[in-house]
Amino acid sequence: MAVTPWTIRPIEEGDAPEILLLARSLDKWFNAEGLTKMSHDLRRHEGFVAVRGIRLVGFVTWEPLPSRRANLSWMGVAEAEQGRGIGKGLLEALVRAVRREGVTAVEVSTVADAVDYEPYERTRAFYRAMGFVDERVDPRFWGTGDDRYDRLVLRLDVAPGPDAPDPTP
Repeated sequence: MAVTPWTIRPIEEGDAPEILLLARSLDKWFNAEGLTKMSHDLRRHEGFVAVRGIRLVGFVTWEPLPSRRANLSWMGVAEAEQGRGIGKGLLEALVRAVRREGVTAVEVSTVADAVDYEPYERTRAFYRAMGFVDERVDPRFWGTGDDRYDRLVLRLDVAPGPDAPDPTP
C-alpha cells in the first residue's frame, strides 16, 4: 500500500488545537507544563505544520532571538510518522524562513546527554544528524527540587556560505 505524501505549510490561526492534540499524543516528550507553555507560544511564534491528507502529522515553531539567532521552540512528529523525513522537511522549511529574515544561527534546547532516556537520545541524534552542534550544557536547568536535570543547547549555523551546514536540498 502506497503512503500518501505529506505537505508542509505555514501554521495558520486555527492550527493550534490540532498541534496541541498531536503534542499531547507525544507524551514521551511533552508533559503538562510543556503543553501549557506551548499553548501560549503558539499565539506568538511562527512555524510550519506537516499535513498528510487532512491530518496534521508534524509541527515546528520558532521565535527570534538577539544577535541574528532564532530559537526552535517546539517540534514534534506523530510517532507513527517518525523516520519518514517529515522532521527533516519541517527543519528545512524553518531554515529557509529564518534565512529570509537574516538569521545566521538556530538554537534548540533539549535534555542533555547525561539523562538516560531513549526518546531524547533519538531527539539529540536527529538534531546532530541535521547538522546541529552542541553549544553548551546548563546544569540542573529543568525540574524542581532534587528532580532537576541538565539542558543541552545545540546550534545550527544557517548563514549562507561555503562553511555553513545546509540541511536544505
